[in-house]
Amino acid sequence: MDTMERDPLYIAEQVKFIRKMHPLTQDNLADASGLSTRTIEKVESGRHRPDEQTLRSIARAAQVDVSFFEKPTPQQEDRRRAETLRAQRKTVVAPINPVRTARDFLGAFLQREAFTVDTSAVTDEAALDVAAAMADWVRDCGDIWDDCYMSQRLDYAREFVKLGRQLEELGYFCYMGSHRMQLRQKDQSRLIFTVGLMTVLPKEGSEGTRYAVIQLEGAWESLEEDRVSLS
Repeated sequence: MDTMERDPLYIAEQVKFIRKMHPLTQDNLADASGLSTRTIEKVESGRHRPDEQTLRSIARAAQVDVSFFEKPTPQQEDRRRAETLRAQRKTVVAPINPVRTARDFLGAFLQREAFTVDTSAVTDEAALDVAAAMADWVRDCGDIWDDCYMSQRLDYAREFVKLGRQLEELGYFCYMGSHRMQLRQKDQSRLIFTVGLMTVLPKEGSEGTRYAVIQLEGAWESLEEDRVSLS
């Protein structure tokens, strides 16, 4: 995308549209993009022309092509809006919280039909070993959870938290959360799954609630009631 083709006011509106579509606060989008909140504020002001890397970071977090920020013709705008609406159906933004206590872990396992694990942000080898052990723990617990007594669940939760403390000493936090997704089937009622999330992220970010952007695969879509109206 050539620098001369960037319209700061148009880019500002597109970024605001992205936040409304998902929905996200400026802090949330900054966190998901790996940028500062101040950078997002400057982009949305329309008074600054963001560089290529900034736009690529925002586009990656929002699951759109960087060309989304190029001002289109009216015909291109109609086509792009249709593509954006499709992306809204295929994208979920889920809050995730650090797991520091057995209670945190137990809450993450309630009423989950599936669990996904993301350790892609881990670069330290020792931390990767711990993260892998925690991922195995999550999957093993998922296989036996329904058959466990509460006392057994509490023991598993405490062991998981011990691993989390090791991970924290190595510079990372384990976060957990969940999101919903649906599958529509012809002549059948829709299937709705609640999917648990485990994500390992570096400590230098926020230690409170963060947000994961999930791209749904296959025929799975986000639920209508979890979306924000774009009208």
